[in-house]
Amino acid sequence: MRTTASIVAASLLSSALTAILVAGLEPSAPALAPLPTDLGPADALVLSGKSELRITNEAGRVAWGSDPSSRAFSIGTVHVGRILGALLESETFAREREEFAAEGKSKREAFDERYKALVEKARSTDKDSPEFPAVREEFEAFQREIAEWSRVTEEEGQKLIARHHETAYAQIREAVEVVAEKRHIDLVMRFVPPADPMQPGDVNELAQQLQARTFLRTPESIDLTEDILSEMNIKAPAKD
Repeated sequence: MRTTASIVAASLLSSALTAILVAGLEPSAPALAPLPTDLGPADALVLSGKSELRITNEAGRVAWGSDPSSRAFSIGTVHVGRILGALLESETFAREREEFAAEGKSKREAFDERYKALVEKARSTDKDSPEFPAVREEFEAFQREIAEWSRVTEEEGQKLIARHHETAYAQIREAVEVVAEKRHIDLVMRFVPPADPMQPGDVNELAQQLQARTFLRTPESIDLTEDILSEMNIKAPAKD
């Protein structure tokens, strides 16, 4: 009996040790890592078809040929008219226009006073008087002076408007450069949102409005107008 019991005990002990040793030797199953979703890296992607197409990476852009124009460039749009209008109404430009207008108003008031004096002088001078030709010549010289002043003032006003537009446009371009660099955009096109209502006008004005609508449909995600306004720290009327 003792011998049988000893054999059974030894067998149980051996089984237990074997189980412990086996458990210790078996490595634990590792956690499965997710499979990568990226393909590559690869030098190129070749697509079969009627004509084989080789897609490569050129300066961080998808390219399908050796020519620099055979690349996919990112694009953005800017409603230049909306920004330009807001910028021209800013304090700097508005103050200069007001100063120009005030100077012109002061000059016109001075002309009005001289005109009244000349009219009164002409009325008080007899037409048959030897002094009348000199009075008439003075009045005609005054008219020529006003005409010349009006011509010069109009030219200066046009130059002022042109300079304001050129300066504002240059500032917009600088802001576009900053925003485009931040957002890694290659091409920035001016546009008028296709949904913007047409403004009343004659045939030529309507034709110009139609020509300014570069796109018939655009995704809002490529519109940089609000980013440009923010970069320039100016406010424009809210979009309809």
